[in-house]
Amino acid sequence: MIDLIDREFILKYRAEILFAVILVLSAFLNLWNIWNQVMTNAYYAAAVKSMLINPRIAFFNSFDPAGFVTVDKPPVGLWVQALFAAVLGFNSWVLILPQALAGIGSVALIYFIVSHPFGKPSGLVAALVLAITPIFVAISRNGTMDTQLIFVILLAVWVALMAAQERSLPWLLLSVVLIGIGFNIKMIQSFIVVPAILTVYFLGTIAFPFKKRILHLLIAVLVLLAVSLSWAVAVDMIPANQRPYIGGSGDNTVLGLIVNYNGLERLESNQSSGNVGYGVGTPGITRLFGKGLAGQFSWLLPLALIGLLAVRQKPASLNFKEIDCQRMASEGRFTIVALLLWLVPALLYFSFTTGFWQIYYIATIAPPLAGLVGIGAVAMYREYPNGGWRGWLLIMAILATGLLQALFLSYDAEWSGLLTPLVLLGSIGCAGMLTIMKAQKYASRRKSQKYLIIIALAILFIAPFVWSCTPMIYGAGNILQPTAGPPNPRMSSGMAPGTKSISGLSEYSSTQLKEYLLTHKTNESWILAVPSADYGANLIIETGRPVMSLGGYFGTDHILTVPALVTLIKEGKVRFFLPWRMGGPAGRMSPGSSDIFRWVSAHCTALNLNNGNETVVNWTSSTTSLFDCAKAASPE
Repeated sequence: MIDLIDREFILKYRAEILFAVILVLSAFLNLWNIWNQVMTNAYYAAAVKSMLINPRIAFFNSFDPAGFVTVDKPPVGLWVQALFAAVLGFNSWVLILPQALAGIGSVALIYFIVSHPFGKPSGLVAALVLAITPIFVAISRNGTMDTQLIFVILLAVWVALMAAQERSLPWLLLSVVLIGIGFNIKMIQSFIVVPAILTVYFLGTIAFPFKKRILHLLIAVLVLLAVSLSWAVAVDMIPANQRPYIGGSGDNTVLGLIVNYNGLERLESNQSSGNVGYGVGTPGITRLFGKGLAGQFSWLLPLALIGLLAVRQKPASLNFKEIDCQRMASEGRFTIVALLLWLVPALLYFSFTTGFWQIYYIATIAPPLAGLVGIGAVAMYREYPNGGWRGWLLIMAILATGLLQALFLSYDAEWSGLLTPLVLLGSIGCAGMLTIMKAQKYASRRKSQKYLIIIALAILFIAPFVWSCTPMIYGAGNILQPTAGPPNPRMSSGMAPGTKSISGLSEYSSTQLKEYLLTHKTNESWILAVPSADYGANLIIETGRPVMSLGGYFGTDHILTVPALVTLIKEGKVRFFLPWRMGGPAGRMSPGSSDIFRWVSAHCTALNLNNGNETVVNWTSSTTSLFDCAKAASPE
């Protein structure tokens, strides 16, 4: 009797049980062993530590506790991290936790978005695909704030679908408010869903007069801009001498940061600054299938695109005169339109842009891809027994996806091992058997067909799942590039911020430098001045003392003039300087910073820290010199 009840319970709630299993899988991939990770993004972690030390600078998102320069992003994502750190304590896993939880929440959201109009099977497949998308897992285990952004804009899309279904302006306004919050996490990235949301609402309210719909959209755009720019306007209204310099802006304004570094440079990069994403490949239609990107995101892209052809509930026509209002009420059509308008423009951008972007940015379009895979896979499964061309789409999708995955695995053939023949032979074998079954019309073997299709799809999920496990095993890249996949020496943390030593120095000399600065510090506002933030992030984290990043994050900001610096030295606010290491990327330093360090090398004393003892050395022959400007004289 008990067994019968248990069996009935499982059958009745099997979808909910599978959904819970997928959430547990997502939690495992996102959370397991994060307590043993080093600081994955020391740049933003230093800003969080600065907020905890000096809450007054939290509003500005300052990199250092003394408020010299801000980080290059708005503050909401870091405020969330700071809140977690205030409650649970400041350490690496606490800073990762908000991203990991947002990743799990995003898996739940894509399930609800897809399952409501298309059924629980489609929602389950979509949730599973997002949970095992490698780049999505990688950023969920990193200190960057992208999964917080993804969660917020996914929520905005869900609310926008409700606005279209219920023809509700308040729901639309809530949706754009959420996008505005996303803007204050990662700026322009949040606008990736704006075309989808406005279009869906416009289609959903076709029963309204045209002017009314346009008015609603104008109101929504105004609310979106007001929420998005609220922090920027508030900061820019404060006199520059009463706040930190806006890092990365070029003109010391948040609006400049939005338009330049986080705007125009994403369309066309400034090659001379060295500010170009590594591993993003050459612009072109095959870019997302190349070695650097394919394994992060593209495993199931053919399955999604081919699967759309099997969906009989196609997106509605944009010829409004021919639209049937009753048919336009279909939430399924709205969902497909929203996912396509989110995914396709982004695919075109990432494929062809010459602007600056990093590999992990493509995680922003993992949710629409997962949603379309879920919708398309179940649609092809249902069409397979039927006649007509749609019945052959499943076989085509399995074969095309399997062959492409084998190509991706060949990029790392030595690491992939038996995974390549498993995917290649498995997909070809399953496609062949399904072809035979369909051609001979084995109607009596529907159950066999069902299990074979499930096996075929499971084979296609093996490679992305294995890759999604790699961030947990090897780590998720470095400060600039959270990535998944086999270990890559160029992408590993090494001595970059994210290790336990100060960037640019060995761990041994880093320890010496820290001890020397702490023992020789008097009343200076900044314990050390460095050319760029990556040289000082870990020092802020480890000591809790302000470090002056003279050139902002990349070292390219021109924040101080030489006379202004000399004034700070005379006032006793800064004493020690750590210039670029010899052979380092001095070309990235701004002309103003170059002038400062030329002055420092000419007027200050170069010390070489040897076993904790200072020795005066010739700067031109030293690679780890520390400059002491306590006795420096002002220039003539």
